[in-house]
Amino acid sequence: MSELKYGLDDIEEVARRLPPFPTAILKILDLLRDDGSSLEVLVRLVRNDPVISGNVLSMANHIRRAHAQSDLSDPYTAASLIGINRLRRTVVNVGMNRFFSNGIGGDFFFQHSLAVAITSHEIGLMAEVDPAQAYIAGILHDVGQLCFHVLDERAFSNAYQLASVDGRLLEREAEIFGADHCEIGAKLAEYWNLPDDVVSAIRVHHSDSVANSHLQAVICLGETLARALDIPSSAKNRVLKVNESAIELLGIQWDSPEMMDCFGRCKARFLQNIA
Repeated sequence: MSELKYGLDDIEEVARRLPPFPTAILKILDLLRDDGSSLEVLVRLVRNDPVISGNVLSMANHIRRAHAQSDLSDPYTAASLIGINRLRRTVVNVGMNRFFSNGIGGDFFFQHSLAVAITSHEIGLMAEVDPAQAYIAGILHDVGQLCFHVLDERAFSNAYQLASVDGRLLEREAEIFGADHCEIGAKLAEYWNLPDDVVSAIRVHHSDSVANSHLQAVICLGETLARALDIPSSAKNRVLKVNESAIELLGIQWDSPEMMDCFGRCKARFLQNIA
């Protein structure tokens, strides 16, 4: 690695300059590690946040209206209707939307992170990897890029624009900052005490040859799939190589009918989420 610049050796100081990391996501991760966690525990988080409550009620009432049923007003009943897995994703989405949209990164970063969360979740389901953890690791995978926006927005924007032509974003980041966003994102994840598997998945999510764990493999392929499907649409979305070791580790066939179905679900879910 090049010599770290912009004070990146002090990850605590870097973290202080970012918006507060959503505590709800840290609580979700704690709940995922606790096999005995219940829907009621998760609903407590929902009830304390009017935006999340509104999202949960909206989803539940959409289901009820389709069956000509009256609207709900109680978050617990609504959460029971949509289910604990969808409730987790809603909490994570709202928290990360706030984090990414706080003046740095903006809509595109959130939408790209959401796309990778969705593709990782779908691949996780196919490969029998915890889909909830895959979703969270997917939505966090590019968090290192926010550091560069904070440290030198103009320099990073220039690097990003140039990378849309030649695809050399990681190399340009390392030249400017002394590290790429994968490494800085992993350091941030460590600082936030995220699970080791999530940290390592963030660190290698652009790899086209390494997959040391099933979650790493899922996030690598989730990133590739989001770009292959062009969600969200960007001139930088290109796929030059697929991580074959990740495919082998997960035991999936990239050109199988099951993967074709997965591609369709991913695109439909993404478009539904940003509509």
